[in-house]
Amino acid sequence: MTRNQAEITAAEEQALTMFMQQLRAAPADASMRVPGPDILWLKAQLVQRWEVHRKVQLPIDVMEPFEIAASLAAAVLLLTWSVPSAFDWLPRLF
Repeated sequence: MTRNQAEITAAEEQALTMFMQQLRAAPADASMRVPGPDILWLKAQLVQRWEVHRKVQLPIDVMEPFEIAASLAAAVLLLTWSVPSAFDWLPRLF
């Protein structure tokens, strides 16, 4: 599963750039060995799960500010509708 260049955020691009610079600066070790296929499969599964989770979470993250704004607007509207009736009840209490 690949992503388009437009889908990469600025923070992701910066993190990738920093990682590649660190990788380039790291000394090559002759004793390094390639991990086994079970480790590579496990890492691929984790990356795939992370990608699916990120795609599912994106609409929720986008809508959250709108939900908060709508809730605050509804609270202000209800308060403005209830204030006149509250002033009508105040003289009856005393």
